[in-house]
Amino acid sequence: MESGVGFVAAFVLISLLTGWLRGAVYYDPHLVLLSSYAVVWVPFLGAVLVASYIRGTRSLARDIGLRITWLDVFFGVGAGLLARAAAGLVEIALTGRMVGMGVSFGDAVYDGWWLFGTILAPVLLAPFIEELFFRGLLLRAVHRASIGLLGSRTATVIAILVSSLLFALLHLTQAANPMAALILGVSAFLFGLAAATIAAFTGRIGGSIVAHIVFNGALVLTSL
Repeated sequence: MESGVGFVAAFVLISLLTGWLRGAVYYDPHLVLLSSYAVVWVPFLGAVLVASYIRGTRSLARDIGLRITWLDVFFGVGAGLLARAAAGLVEIALTGRMVGMGVSFGDAVYDGWWLFGTILAPVLLAPFIEELFFRGLLLRAVHRASIGLLGSRTATVIAILVSSLLFALLHLTQAANPMAALILGVSAFLFGLAAATIAAFTGRIGGSIVAHIVFNGALVLTSL
């Protein structure tokens, strides 16, 4: 239940923020930067905390799988690099070139806001929070809901697919046009499959967090 509420709440807040920005005559770019992350992070973190600390065992390691081993790091780095390469191939196949899905940081002013908007938020914080939600909470919730009817193996496949589809759907909100939506959607879905597979078969989200950091970090690095 928490995963469904968290996802819907994030989608509603994103829609409200987008609508406000379209009608705003002036807005503070720093406020927009913070708000664009807060509308996703607050409901996601809220759902995770409720699931673990109110309805769970109060252990993120047990309830969400927040653990990491050196094997997770190895698989995570490999999966992140492969997923980023696959995303590049998708972009080339659809547009004939690779431009980092239009990611640009403009004229850089190297201050705290630059550090937050370029490194901390997209490369470190967003991967951690999104993996807590999608591969920690949502993946497990779908598996639990499916296993009684479908059996363990089929439930695992369904959980991987559902979490990957919803992960891709969330990232469609960043698209500026239909082509960007197609590239973002396919790329996010492919990464979601890789991250969810790691989480499902290890029982931990450490590997998926590392993969997400590498996946996002590689894009940021090529866009600087």
